[in-house]
Amino acid sequence: MTSRPAASVIVALNPHDNDPARVFDAYLRQTARLESFEVVVVNGGARDMAAQAFAKHRRAFPATPVRLIEIEKRGRSAANNAGARAAQADLLLFVADDFIPSATLVRAHIEFHRNLAGATAVGIGPAFFVDELRDDPFRCWLEDSGRLFAVPFRFAEPNWPTSFFYAGNASLRRELFDSLGGFDEMFRYDLGDDFAFGLRLRRAGVRSHFLPKAVAWHDHALTLAERIEASRRSGEAARYTTELHGPVPEWEAIIAQPLADIVASVRRAEERERVASTPDTRAGRYQALLDLAFAQGYHGSAGEPGREFSPVE
Repeated sequence: MTSRPAASVIVALNPHDNDPARVFDAYLRQTARLESFEVVVVNGGARDMAAQAFAKHRRAFPATPVRLIEIEKRGRSAANNAGARAAQADLLLFVADDFIPSATLVRAHIEFHRNLAGATAVGIGPAFFVDELRDDPFRCWLEDSGRLFAVPFRFAEPNWPTSFFYAGNASLRRELFDSLGGFDEMFRYDLGDDFAFGLRLRRAGVRSHFLPKAVAWHDHALTLAERIEASRRSGEAARYTTELHGPVPEWEAIIAQPLADIVASVRRAEERERVASTPDTRAGRYQALLDLAFAQGYHGSAGEPGREFSPVE
Protein backbone atom coordinates (compact mmCIF):
# COMPACT_ATOMS: atom_id res chain seq x y z
CA MET A 1 0.00 0.00 0.00
CA THR A 2 1.67 3.18 -1.20
CA SER A 3 -0.56 5.77 0.51
CA ARG A 4 -2.34 5.91 3.83
CA PRO A 5 -5.68 4.10 3.80
CA ALA A 6 -8.94 5.93 4.44
CA ALA A 7 -9.84 3.50 7.23
CA SER A 8 -8.22 0.90 9.44
CA VAL A 9 -10.50 -1.96 10.44
CA ILE A 10 -9.39 -3.46 13.77
CA VAL A 11 -10.47 -7.03 14.55
CA ALA A 12 -9.58 -8.24 18.05
CA LEU A 13 -9.62 -12.03 18.21
CA ASN A 14 -11.58 -13.55 21.07
CA PRO A 15 -12.12 -17.20 22.08
CA HIS A 16 -15.11 -17.72 19.79
CA ASP A 17 -15.76 -20.90 17.86
CA ASN A 18 -16.38 -19.34 14.44
CA ASP A 19 -14.02 -19.79 11.50
CA PRO A 20 -11.70 -16.74 11.25
CA ALA A 21 -11.03 -17.48 7.58
CA ARG A 22 -14.65 -16.57 6.77
CA VAL A 23 -14.08 -13.20 8.41
CA PHE A 24 -10.77 -12.57 6.64
CA ASP A 25 -12.18 -13.54 3.23
CA ALA A 26 -15.24 -11.29 3.61
CA TYR A 27 -13.09 -8.17 3.59
CA LEU A 28 -12.07 -8.99 0.01
CA ARG A 29 -15.71 -8.54 -1.07
CA GLN A 30 -16.11 -4.93 0.06
CA THR A 31 -17.51 -2.33 -2.31
CA ALA A 32 -14.84 0.02 -0.94
CA ARG A 33 -11.66 -0.24 -3.00
CA LEU A 34 -9.20 -2.66 -1.38
CA GLU A 35 -6.44 -0.05 -1.41
CA SER A 36 -8.69 2.37 0.52
CA PHE A 37 -8.66 0.37 3.77
CA GLU A 38 -6.63 -2.09 5.79
CA VAL A 39 -7.69 -4.77 8.26
CA VAL A 40 -5.53 -5.21 11.37
CA VAL A 41 -6.30 -8.53 13.07
CA VAL A 42 -4.92 -8.73 16.61
CA ASN A 43 -4.37 -11.99 18.46
CA GLY A 44 -3.54 -11.89 22.14
CA GLY A 45 -3.49 -15.65 22.55
CA ALA A 46 -7.25 -16.01 22.10
CA ARG A 47 -7.00 -18.21 18.98
CA ASP A 48 -4.38 -20.97 18.80
CA MET A 49 -4.82 -21.43 15.05
CA ALA A 50 -4.98 -17.75 14.06
CA ALA A 51 -1.55 -17.71 12.41
CA GLN A 52 -2.31 -20.81 10.36
CA ALA A 53 -5.70 -19.45 9.27
CA PHE A 54 -4.15 -16.14 8.24
CA ALA A 55 -1.28 -17.81 6.38
CA LYS A 56 -3.78 -19.85 4.36
CA HIS A 57 -5.77 -16.70 3.59
CA ARG A 58 -2.62 -14.83 2.53
CA ARG A 59 -1.52 -17.64 0.21
CA ALA A 60 -4.92 -17.65 -1.47
CA PHE A 61 -5.15 -13.85 -1.70
CA PRO A 62 -1.69 -12.23 -1.83
CA ALA A 63 -3.19 -8.74 -2.30
CA THR A 64 -5.38 -9.01 0.80
CA PRO A 65 -5.79 -5.87 2.92
CA VAL A 66 -5.69 -8.10 6.01
CA ARG A 67 -2.64 -8.38 8.25
CA LEU A 68 -2.17 -10.19 11.54
CA ILE A 69 -0.27 -8.97 14.60
CA GLU A 70 0.40 -10.99 17.74
CA ILE A 71 0.54 -9.41 21.21
CA GLU A 72 1.32 -10.85 24.63
CA LYS A 73 -1.38 -9.14 26.66
CA ARG A 74 -4.75 -10.83 26.71
CA GLY A 75 -8.22 -9.36 26.45
CA ARG A 76 -10.27 -7.48 23.86
CA SER A 77 -9.36 -4.06 25.25
CA ALA A 78 -5.62 -4.71 24.95
CA ALA A 79 -6.07 -6.14 21.45
CA ASN A 80 -8.16 -3.21 20.22
CA ASN A 81 -5.69 -0.72 21.69
CA ALA A 82 -2.79 -2.54 20.02
CA GLY A 83 -4.68 -2.53 16.74
CA ALA A 84 -5.26 1.21 17.02
CA ARG A 85 -1.54 1.79 17.61
CA ALA A 86 -0.64 -0.32 14.59
CA ALA A 87 -3.30 1.25 12.36
CA GLN A 88 -2.20 3.53 9.53
CA ALA A 89 -5.45 5.45 9.04
CA ASP A 90 -6.99 8.34 10.94
CA LEU A 91 -10.36 6.58 10.87
CA LEU A 92 -10.56 3.57 13.21
CA LEU A 93 -13.24 0.95 12.66
CA PHE A 94 -13.66 -1.72 15.35
CA VAL A 95 -15.40 -4.91 14.17
CA ALA A 96 -16.01 -8.08 16.16
CA ASP A 97 -14.15 -11.22 15.18
CA ASP A 98 -17.38 -13.21 14.91
CA PHE A 99 -19.02 -10.66 12.56
CA ILE A 100 -18.99 -11.28 8.82
CA PRO A 101 -19.01 -7.82 7.21
CA SER A 102 -21.54 -7.15 4.48
CA ALA A 103 -20.09 -5.84 1.23
CA THR A 104 -21.06 -2.25 2.11
CA LEU A 105 -19.82 -2.17 5.71
CA VAL A 106 -16.45 -0.46 5.27
CA ARG A 107 -17.71 1.97 2.64
CA ALA A 108 -20.65 3.04 4.82
CA HIS A 109 -18.32 3.95 7.68
CA ILE A 110 -15.86 5.79 5.43
CA GLU A 111 -18.60 7.81 3.73
CA PHE A 112 -20.24 8.73 7.04
CA HIS A 113 -17.05 10.27 8.38
CA ARG A 114 -16.08 11.78 5.02
CA ASN A 115 -19.33 13.76 5.02
CA LEU A 116 -19.19 14.64 8.70
CA ALA A 117 -17.97 18.04 9.84
CA GLY A 118 -15.66 17.51 12.79
CA ALA A 119 -14.31 14.48 14.57
CA THR A 120 -16.68 14.17 17.53
CA ALA A 121 -19.09 11.52 16.29
CA VAL A 122 -19.27 7.74 16.17
CA GLY A 123 -20.74 5.58 13.42
CA ILE A 124 -22.48 2.38 14.51
CA GLY A 125 -23.42 -0.49 12.21
CA PRO A 126 -25.91 -3.23 13.13
CA ALA A 127 -25.26 -6.93 13.50
CA PHE A 128 -27.81 -9.65 12.84
CA PHE A 129 -27.87 -13.41 13.11
CA VAL A 130 -28.14 -15.13 9.76
CA ASP A 131 -31.52 -16.77 9.16
CA GLU A 132 -30.40 -20.29 10.03
CA LEU A 133 -29.18 -19.13 13.45
CA ARG A 134 -32.51 -17.40 14.08
CA ASP A 135 -34.23 -20.78 13.91
CA ASP A 136 -33.41 -21.07 17.61
CA PRO A 137 -36.06 -19.34 19.81
CA PHE A 138 -33.48 -18.14 22.31
CA ARG A 139 -31.33 -16.42 19.69
CA CYS A 140 -34.42 -14.78 18.17
CA TRP A 141 -35.39 -13.38 21.56
CA LEU A 142 -31.82 -12.35 22.35
CA GLU A 143 -31.57 -10.33 19.15
CA ASP A 144 -35.09 -8.91 18.91
CA SER A 145 -35.30 -7.90 22.59
CA GLY A 146 -32.01 -6.03 22.43
CA ARG A 147 -30.60 -8.05 25.30
CA LEU A 148 -27.58 -9.15 23.24
CA PHE A 149 -26.12 -5.72 22.46
CA ALA A 150 -28.44 -3.47 24.53
CA VAL A 151 -30.08 -2.25 21.30
CA PRO A 152 -32.63 -4.17 19.16
CA PHE A 153 -31.00 -3.38 15.83
CA ARG A 154 -33.95 -4.62 13.76
CA PHE A 155 -36.13 -1.89 15.25
CA ALA A 156 -33.55 0.73 16.26
CA GLU A 157 -33.40 3.17 13.37
CA PRO A 158 -36.55 5.25 14.12
CA ASN A 159 -35.54 5.79 17.76
CA TRP A 160 -31.77 5.52 17.79
CA PRO A 161 -30.18 5.93 21.27
CA THR A 162 -27.42 8.42 20.47
CA SER A 163 -25.40 7.45 23.55
CA PHE A 164 -25.05 3.83 22.39
CA PHE A 165 -21.62 2.38 21.68
CA TYR A 166 -20.29 -1.13 21.24
CA ALA A 167 -17.00 -2.50 19.93
CA GLY A 168 -18.69 -4.84 17.47
CA ASN A 169 -19.18 -2.47 14.53
CA ALA A 170 -18.18 1.10 15.36
CA SER A 171 -16.03 3.83 13.82
CA LEU A 172 -14.47 7.00 15.15
CA ARG A 173 -11.57 9.30 14.40
CA ARG A 174 -8.22 8.46 15.96
CA GLU A 175 -8.11 11.96 17.48
CA LEU A 176 -11.27 11.21 19.47
CA PHE A 177 -10.14 7.70 20.43
CA ASP A 178 -6.79 8.96 21.70
CA SER A 179 -8.35 11.86 23.58
CA LEU A 180 -10.36 9.37 25.64
CA GLY A 181 -7.34 7.16 26.30
CA GLY A 182 -8.50 4.11 24.38
CA PHE A 183 -10.11 1.09 26.02
CA ASP A 184 -9.51 0.27 29.68
CA GLU A 185 -7.27 -2.81 29.69
CA MET A 186 -8.43 -3.86 33.15
CA PHE A 187 -11.35 -5.44 31.29
CA ARG A 188 -10.03 -8.88 30.42
CA TYR A 189 -13.15 -10.33 28.79
CA ASP A 190 -14.82 -9.21 25.57
CA LEU A 191 -17.48 -7.69 27.82
CA GLY A 192 -17.95 -4.36 29.56
CA ASP A 193 -14.96 -2.58 28.04
CA ASP A 194 -17.01 -1.02 25.26
CA PHE A 195 -19.81 0.00 27.65
CA ALA A 196 -17.28 1.82 29.84
CA PHE A 197 -15.78 3.50 26.76
CA GLY A 198 -19.30 4.51 25.76
CA LEU A 199 -19.80 6.17 29.14
CA ARG A 200 -16.74 8.30 28.47
CA LEU A 201 -18.06 9.19 25.02
CA ARG A 202 -21.41 10.11 26.55
CA ARG A 203 -19.83 12.35 29.17
CA ALA A 204 -17.73 14.03 26.48
CA GLY A 205 -20.92 14.90 24.61
CA VAL A 206 -20.21 12.59 21.67
CA ARG A 207 -23.22 11.24 19.79
CA SER A 208 -23.41 7.98 17.90
CA HIS A 209 -25.19 7.62 14.56
CA PHE A 210 -26.85 4.53 13.13
CA LEU A 211 -25.44 3.38 9.76
CA PRO A 212 -27.96 0.90 8.30
CA LYS A 213 -25.71 0.03 5.33
CA ALA A 214 -22.85 -1.01 7.62
CA VAL A 215 -24.41 -4.40 8.29
CA ALA A 216 -22.53 -7.34 9.78
CA TRP A 217 -23.72 -10.92 10.14
CA HIS A 218 -23.22 -12.59 13.50
CA ASP A 219 -21.38 -15.84 12.78
CA HIS A 220 -21.68 -17.45 16.19
CA ALA A 221 -24.34 -19.87 17.43
CA LEU A 222 -24.89 -18.47 20.93
CA THR A 223 -26.60 -20.67 23.52
CA LEU A 224 -28.47 -19.92 26.72
CA ALA A 225 -25.73 -21.54 28.80
CA GLU A 226 -23.07 -19.40 27.11
CA ARG A 227 -25.10 -16.23 27.65
CA ILE A 228 -25.66 -17.03 31.33
CA GLU A 229 -21.90 -17.25 31.82
CA ALA A 230 -21.42 -14.05 29.78
CA SER A 231 -24.02 -12.28 31.93
CA ARG A 232 -22.20 -13.34 35.08
CA ARG A 233 -18.96 -11.93 33.71
CA SER A 234 -20.80 -8.79 32.62
CA GLY A 235 -21.91 -8.37 36.22
CA GLU A 236 -18.29 -8.55 37.38
CA ALA A 237 -17.34 -5.95 34.78
CA ALA A 238 -20.28 -3.78 35.83
CA ARG A 239 -19.06 -3.70 39.41
CA TYR A 240 -15.68 -2.45 38.23
CA THR A 241 -17.39 0.12 35.99
CA THR A 242 -19.45 1.53 38.85
CA GLU A 243 -16.35 1.78 41.02
CA LEU A 244 -14.79 3.99 38.34
CA HIS A 245 -17.76 5.92 37.02
CA GLY A 246 -20.42 5.77 39.74
CA PRO A 247 -23.95 4.36 39.49
CA VAL A 248 -25.20 3.39 36.04
CA PRO A 249 -28.99 3.80 35.65
CA GLU A 250 -29.25 0.90 33.19
CA TRP A 251 -28.27 -1.57 35.91
CA GLU A 252 -30.07 -0.19 38.95
CA ALA A 253 -33.26 -2.20 38.52
CA ILE A 254 -31.29 -5.47 38.66
CA ILE A 255 -28.56 -4.83 41.19
CA ALA A 256 -30.86 -3.14 43.71
CA GLN A 257 -32.86 -6.34 44.15
CA PRO A 258 -31.87 -8.93 46.76
CA LEU A 259 -30.55 -12.06 45.08
CA ALA A 260 -33.23 -14.13 46.82
CA ASP A 261 -35.92 -12.08 45.09
CA ILE A 262 -34.33 -12.64 41.67
CA VAL A 263 -34.05 -16.37 42.38
CA ALA A 264 -37.76 -16.36 43.22
CA SER A 265 -38.45 -14.58 39.92
CA VAL A 266 -36.60 -17.34 38.09
CA ARG A 267 -38.68 -20.01 39.84
CA ARG A 268 -41.93 -18.20 38.96
CA ALA A 269 -40.83 -17.80 35.33
CA GLU A 270 -39.95 -21.50 35.12
CA GLU A 271 -43.33 -22.46 36.53
CA ARG A 272 -45.20 -20.21 34.09
CA GLU A 273 -43.36 -21.81 31.19
CA ARG A 274 -44.03 -25.29 32.56
CA VAL A 275 -47.75 -24.55 32.65
CA ALA A 276 -47.82 -22.99 29.18
CA SER A 277 -44.79 -22.83 26.93
CA THR A 278 -45.30 -19.75 24.73
CA PRO A 279 -42.91 -17.15 23.28
CA ASP A 280 -43.82 -14.84 26.16
CA THR A 281 -43.23 -17.41 28.93
CA ARG A 282 -39.96 -18.50 27.32
CA ALA A 283 -38.85 -14.87 27.11
CA GLY A 284 -39.70 -14.40 30.77
CA ARG A 285 -37.51 -17.35 31.75
CA TYR A 286 -34.61 -16.17 29.58
CA GLN A 287 -34.81 -12.67 31.05
CA ALA A 288 -34.96 -13.91 34.64
CA LEU A 289 -32.02 -16.29 34.21
CA LEU A 290 -29.81 -13.62 32.65
CA ASP A 291 -30.77 -11.05 35.28
CA LEU A 292 -29.86 -13.52 38.01
CA ALA A 293 -26.48 -14.29 36.44
CA PHE A 294 -25.71 -10.57 36.06
CA ALA A 295 -26.64 -9.87 39.68
CA GLN A 296 -24.57 -12.83 40.89
CA GLY A 297 -21.57 -11.53 38.98
CA TYR A 298 -22.06 -8.01 40.27
CA HIS A 299 -22.41 -9.00 43.92
CA GLY A 300 -20.14 -12.04 43.83
CA SER A 301 -17.07 -10.52 45.49
CA ALA A 302 -18.43 -7.17 46.63
CA GLY A 303 -17.20 -6.34 50.08
CA GLU A 304 -14.41 -8.86 50.21
CA PRO A 305 -11.28 -7.11 51.56
CA GLY A 306 -8.50 -6.83 49.00
CA ARG A 307 -10.54 -8.42 46.21
CA GLU A 308 -9.96 -6.53 42.96
CA PHE A 309 -11.49 -6.87 39.53
CA SER A 310 -9.28 -9.35 37.72
CA PRO A 311 -11.36 -11.86 35.71
CA VAL A 312 -9.85 -15.19 34.87
CA GLU A 313 -9.26 -15.97 31.20
